Amino acid sequence: MKNAPEKHIGTWHGTRASLSFWLKSILTLSLWYWLVHKHNRIELTTRRLMQVRGNVLTRNETSVDLEKISNIVVNKSALGSMLSYGDFVAETAGTDQAEIIFKGLNSPDRLRDTIFDIRDGKLDEVSDV
Repeated sequence: MKNAPEKHIGTWHGTRASLSFWLKSILTLSLWYWLVHKHNRIELTTRRLMQVRGNVLTRNETSVDLEKISNIVVNKSALGSMLSYGDFVAETAGTDQAEIIFKGLNSPDRLRDTIFDIRDGKLDEVSDV
């Protein structure tokens, strides 16, 4: 028996039922939300679409006039359709690249429809979306 080759029998991991696992998970998600998630967004005004990207230390903002948007693409997976999220792409006239790209945006259909409503004059300067 001493000369027999070593065989793998199994693998054991720490349990996810422990309090320390859940505290570490909640702390990690809270830090991620505070450092990254809340600093990445799309803002819409009656004249502009703005994408803000960054974290606690940096910030990058892209702004596009609504009149210059030539195409809006919304891509949703099956899970995204069920949970109401997807990828949003706004392309502008005169460029071969998308100006604003946001992956995993909440309610991208509503944003697209609101942009079209503003451009069509269905929302006036004082209405709040």
